[in-house]
Amino acid sequence: MRLYLHPQNPEARLVKQLSQRLKDGALVILPTDTVYAFVTLAQNKDSVVKIQQIKDLPKNKALTLYCRDFSQMSTYVRSQGNQLFRLLKEILPGPYTLIFDAAKNLPHYAVTKQNTVGIRIVEHPLIAALLAELDLPLIGSSLDVPLAEMNDFEEIADRFENRVDTVVQCGEVKAEYSTILDVREWPPALIRAGAGTIPSGVG
Repeated sequence: MRLYLHPQNPEARLVKQLSQRLKDGALVILPTDTVYAFVTLAQNKDSVVKIQQIKDLPKNKALTLYCRDFSQMSTYVRSQGNQLFRLLKEILPGPYTLIFDAAKNLPHYAVTKQNTVGIRIVEHPLIAALLAELDLPLIGSSLDVPLAEMNDFEEIADRFENRVDTVVQCGEVKAEYSTILDVREWPPALIRAGAGTIPSGVG
């Protein structure tokens, strides 16, 4: 199924409809502030496994947890210091994926063998609306689509709609991957340079 939402003000009725599908176990493709991503709720084990199957990922390959804000994020990660918190306030919400040690309340299939998890607080109206409606984080992984084709929504839908429940359009994406920072130690380590400015002091 294809769903088209207003790029700046996603229709509340459609946001509620999409939220209910996610609560019912759906796997969807959503735009983020960087690229399109496979997204579900962390509690939806079957849909998480389906992401891993579609992308041919090892079971313990890192997925990304999309959180509403710092408060929600703190529920799922460990090892936050004052220096790190100041950095996060500077760069979030934004196009960054942060590698944390995972808290014990995350299901085993949502974390890596090293018990880490990627966290994002994104700047996108649809993601913000969904997270407010759900009051739960989303979990997912970016589409394996060439960046040059990342804004060809109809092509993406043609390719994946038979493998997911819903494919959603809500404005264009940047078609640039997020910058990945490992923040488990200070200073953070740069894992991948992508969208966004690399913060000063990052090694």
